[in-house]
Order: sequence, then structure tokens, then C-alpha cells
Amino acid sequence: MSKDSKKEQAKRRPLLERVARMYYIIGMNQQDIANQLDIGRSSVARFLNEAREEGIVQIYVSSDSEKERRSDLENRLVAAFRLRDAVVAKRNPVFSFRVTVSKYLNTILPFQGSVGLSGGRTILSVGEYMHLCDPRPDLNLIQLTGSGGDIPSASVLQSWSDALKAKPLYLSAPAIVKDRDTREVFLQDEEIKKTYAHIKRVELSLFGIGNVDANSTILQANLISNLTTEILGAKSIGDVNFHFYNSNGKFSIPEISDCVVGASPADLMRIPTRIGMAFGEHKVNTIRAALAGKIANILLTDDTTAELLLQPFTR
Repeated sequence: MSKDSKKEQAKRRPLLERVARMYYIIGMNQQDIANQLDIGRSSVARFLNEAREEGIVQIYVSSDSEKERRSDLENRLVAAFRLRDAVVAKRNPVFSFRVTVSKYLNTILPFQGSVGLSGGRTILSVGEYMHLCDPRPDLNLIQLTGSGGDIPSASVLQSWSDALKAKPLYLSAPAIVKDRDTREVFLQDEEIKKTYAHIKRVELSLFGIGNVDANSTILQANLISNLTTEILGAKSIGDVNFHFYNSNGKFSIPEISDCVVGASPADLMRIPTRIGMAFGEHKVNTIRAALAGKIANILLTDDTTAELLLQPFTR
């Protein structure tokens, strides 16, 4: 951050603190704050959001799930990576990660509108427990990318939609095609255009966070010929929906992204609530990069992974 940016931020902080106190401590509504400060109501909402992002406002929600979750680690993750929220499941033989996550998702998934869903093993395994959630017949579940690999995105979408009694919107296409022009041909298909229009309206997405090792779906399924772990590892550390990113959390292989049929990196980052699910020591650096780049702003993981993620932030 430049010196000028730091000075500007320092000048802005007292205003953010004042608006936050008026709203959260005094209990004024946004319109009353706007009238008193002679600003627009939309500005008040924006200042409150900035106050949360800057850590001026830190919200803690009490939970009765202490037997299955680590709230101490959740709070530290939120503070360290400036997340909207985090769920850290205990490695408890009574409660599995999937049960803990499904119970949490029941509290935040909308009952109508559009939710985007990726493929992958983790998302599929959680889907097997989504029947524990309340049914959502007015909710659209959107397939974010075409299908590829041993666990097609369409199969994951079907599993989740069956469990939630939600409406599935499929993207009937391969996940990756040979070039950008071929991708554009698929996107002109009338059914795919309808689904892609829904992708543009998605307000919440759920996705796994992938590695770039030999077990990567793109390599195992040979979705791109002549692609190797060395090529992937030289340019990236992980992927979301076949869009690869580097250790700074920046999308770094556009030549692959241009061949993905479905949500683009820009589409993914436009979605306000982006929930990443991943755990395991082998994924710590991959997850950390996704959080650093704000690819995910809510993390669902386990306590072992959370502790490893927080090691650099230990005081």
C-alpha cells in the first residue's frame, strides 16, 4: 500500500468507527444515520461493510455446536484472513465433517434465488448429507462448469438437488474444450445460454479447492493433452472450477481458463458469497492462497487444517 493510500485510510477510519458505533452500539437504523451525517443510505451500508472488512467491526455468533466445531479456530481464521465466516469441524468420531458442514449450510443457504455448485469429491461427499437440511423447492442450483473427470459436475448437482428438493439447472457441456473459439460455440447453445444467464445471477457459490499434483482432476482425466504436473506447478498452486491460481491467489493460467465451459474467473469473483470446502495437510498451501486472493470468503475445513493454516499468524 502506498503512503498516500495509508494516509487516506487513516483519515477514513474515524468515519467508519463513528458509523459502526451509531449502528451497532446506539442501535440507529441506516436511514437515521444517513440523515444525521447528511449522506446517502447506500453510503452508510458501504461504510458498514468496509468497517467489517477492515476489522473495525468483528461479529461473533454464539453456537450450541461446540461438541462438533472449534469456535476459537473459526474466530482466528476470520480475523487472520478477513473472512466473512469459517466453520472448523472437530475430528470427532461422532460428528463427521459432512454432518457439521450440512448443519451449517442449512443456516445460510437461501430458500429461493440461485446458488452455484462445482463438482469434485468433497462437494459430492457433503451432498450425501444435505438431506439433513430443510427442503428448498424454490431454490435454483446452478452447475457452474461443464462435466469432466470421474465425478461429473452434473452428478454432484443431481445429488444436491435431490437432497434439497431444489431445481437443478445443468450445463450440458464438457468442462474443458480445445480452444476459446470452441468454448464460444458451446456458449451459443440455447440451453447453455439459459444456464449461463443464471450463473450471472448467482449470489452464493460452493466449491472444492483443488491441488496441482498428480491427483488433479484435469490430469487424471487427461482433459488437456500434454499437460503435466510440472507445467501446472510452474504457474499455479491450486484450482477452483478448473481455473488455476498462484500462491498469491491470482488466476494465473488464462490459456486454460479460456477453454473452460461455464463460469469464468470474473464470474466466480463477482459472486458475493464464495464458500470453499477443503481440508488436509496436503492442501494447506493451496487453501491459504485461495484465502489470500479472496477466491473464497467463507471457509469450511477441519481443526487440523485450520491449525496449520494459522501457524504463520501465531503470535
